[in-house]
Amino acid sequence: MKKIFLTLALVIGLFESGVVSAALLKSSDFAVDMDAKMPPYEEMFKKFVAENKVVDRKYDYHWDIGNIFDTVFRLTIDYYGQTEKRIKNVHEDDLVAMLSVVPPEYYQYIGPYLHTLPNMPERILNMPGIKETKNQFPKRIAKELEGIEDLEFVSPYLYYVLMPESWPSYRRTMEKVPAPSTKAKVVHNPEFFERIKALVPDDEFLPDAPKEKKLTTSDLRTLEPTLNSPLTSADVKAFIGTLDKVNAFTKDWAVYDKVSTAGILIDMWEKEQGIGPQVSLLKDLVNPCQRLVQKVKYAGLEREFAKLVNADGFDVEGWAYTCDKTVKAYRVSRINRAMVASLLMFKQGVYDSYRDIGGKRIGDLQRETLAAILAMYEAPIEDVLETRKNRSELSRKIIDNNRFIGNAPVLVVY
Repeated sequence: MKKIFLTLALVIGLFESGVVSAALLKSSDFAVDMDAKMPPYEEMFKKFVAENKVVDRKYDYHWDIGNIFDTVFRLTIDYYGQTEKRIKNVHEDDLVAMLSVVPPEYYQYIGPYLHTLPNMPERILNMPGIKETKNQFPKRIAKELEGIEDLEFVSPYLYYVLMPESWPSYRRTMEKVPAPSTKAKVVHNPEFFERIKALVPDDEFLPDAPKEKKLTTSDLRTLEPTLNSPLTSADVKAFIGTLDKVNAFTKDWAVYDKVSTAGILIDMWEKEQGIGPQVSLLKDLVNPCQRLVQKVKYAGLEREFAKLVNADGFDVEGWAYTCDKTVKAYRVSRINRAMVASLLMFKQGVYDSYRDIGGKRIGDLQRETLAAILAMYEAPIEDVLETRKNRSELSRKIIDNNRFIGNAPVLVVY
């Protein structure tokens, strides 16, 4: 039930922010074409930003707004304010579908808040069960909150906290698995250890004993990394060495603004061409570094970016491939049992029967999201073992930059 409320909160947030989803695509389409043939940056910027204005505000920045109110703008907002017409929100059907699968006894925690939201469609406010909750305080309260003075004055936004299900006392405690016995299964055999000492002298393991260094493939760099080339410990170390420079480069406001704008224009172009997932961020989560390089190239900053990574033996594309393979291997190396169980259930289709309860569109969005999560944790065991050798330093670098590489998110669930 908690998951249902979190999802509802997301959709309500989309109502308030006005985010628009795109047409449905294949859920497995998360590949990034770093050399996609697109119209020039300036042409796309002019098309989607400069000329895409409903009303000419007559200014570019709020600190240069002037002191004369625009007559045309005043007449426009007067007209919209006096009309009863409204544009249907793209998420209206989604919210109706989701509310229809919520048990009616939980409407008392949702309905009062929906009645406070501006521009909430009458179709939703008049739903049976939702309509009756207007200005009503929930009747089913968690025992931890009973008797609190003036509790009825809490904001409807927080009514979900009043649910007994929101409190730990409501949840059933899981039975603890008995700890496995640590008793040795084999009886100590002194003769065996005497034979071992004869074969391996103790002086080879003393603190001052010289260590024989053998060169292995793990110590060698991969020449011209590709999407499927092997990853080595040396590759990971070299990649880690670029992070501070890349992060400093993308934190420059001029660079950050241009790269972020390039990302938005790429997303719009992909939607226009009918390629990519409905939620563009999924591409950034699956392949954050290839996506970052695609934005850098489109913003015309490839040369500056190349100077940063060339010093560590990378070209721009090779850095992107090495980075994404390292990130995926790092995610797998930090995975826990609960996440493994969830991924297996996603893969085995355990939740398939629940996806379309809220409608086909929401079901398709869930399929894309689950496919993206599975893709985020696809890494060869060899890459994982090589990344583990440098995991501590990699963790520190990622955490120090708030789990971002440049302006690309590095989501790690563990």
